Amino acid sequence: MDVTALCIRLYEQLSSFVFTVMDVLVLLVARVDHSCFAHKADAAFPRISPDRLQFFEYESVTVSCEEFSSLTEWRVMTKVNKTISPSCDSSPSCTIEPTFERHSGEYWCEDAEGQTSGVLNISVTAGSVILDFPARPVIEGSDVILHCRKEESQSKHIADFYKDDSHLMTSYENNIIIQNVSKSDEGLYKCRISGAGESPESRLTVLTQSKSAYEEPPSHSVSSNLFSLLWIFGLVALLLWIMGQLHDSKHRVCIFKSEQLTVKPPDLSVPTSETGYKKTVINYVVNKQHDAQHIDLSLCKWTV
Repeated sequence: MDVTALCIRLYEQLSSFVFTVMDVLVLLVARVDHSCFAHKADAAFPRISPDRLQFFEYESVTVSCEEFSSLTEWRVMTKVNKTISPSCDSSPSCTIEPTFERHSGEYWCEDAEGQTSGVLNISVTAGSVILDFPARPVIEGSDVILHCRKEESQSKHIADFYKDDSHLMTSYENNIIIQNVSKSDEGLYKCRISGAGESPESRLTVLTQSKSAYEEPPSHSVSSNLFSLLWIFGLVALLLWIMGQLHDSKHRVCIFKSEQLTVKPPDLSVPTSETGYKKTVINYVVNKQHDAQHIDLSLCKWTV
C-alpha cells in the first residue's frame, strides 16, 4: 500500500474534521447568544424619542432597536393600516419627519430569524391635544405622570382624564400622578381640554419586577461576552496547534516517495565459530533535513 497516499488521506480527513468542529462551535455560540437574547426580548421594547406614544402632525419621532445587541441585526418593523413592513429600509433605527396621521400604528423590533420584541402603538393626531406619558411599559411600584398637552401652548389648562372611557379625575395643572402603579392601573387612557379637544387613546402597560428586562437592553454582559470569546479563541488555538503537529508529523514520517525505494543490503552472511554465526541487521532510518530526503543505514551487530 502506498504509505504517502495513506498519510496524506489521514491528514486531510483530520483537517476536515478540525474545521468542521470549529464551524459547529461558532454556530453553537451564535445559537446560545441568540437564544438568550430572544428570551429577554420577550419583555423588551423599542426605544421611542421623544419618550411618548402620541404626537402632533409635523413633529419628529425616532424608533430605535439599536439597544438590541446580539450576533444578528435587528430592524424596526411597523404595522400601519393592516400592512406589515420594515421601516426605513430595514434599518435598526427609523426617524419619521414630519409625522402624519398615516404613520399611526404598531412598531416593534425584529431580527432576521423572526424573533420579535414587544409592540408599541404610536398615535399621530391632526388634533390639538395629546396625552403624554412614557412610551415603554412602566415598572410596578413606580410613579407615573400623565400630562395632557395642548399644541403650541405652555400654559396650564383644566384637563379631564379618562381610563377605559370612564372619567378618572379632573386636574387644574394639566397632569396627574399615579403613585405606586400596579397591574390594576393598566388600561386605555386619554384626556380632554375644554375648548381644545380630546387626545387619542393610548395603553398604559405595567410590568412586574420579574419582567422588567427592558430597563436593561437585552444583551449579554461584557464579562459574559468576553469569556465566550476567550473560550472560543482558546479552542481554535488548540485545534490549530493540533493541525500544526499533524502537519509536521506528515513531513517527518510520511516522506516515502510514491515509487518503491530499493536499497541493496550488504552481504549478511559472515562466517563465525561453530557455536553460531553472526548476523548483521540493517536499521533503516528515514529523516528529512532541509527538505532533502536521506536514508541512513545503521549497522547493529550482535551474535546469535
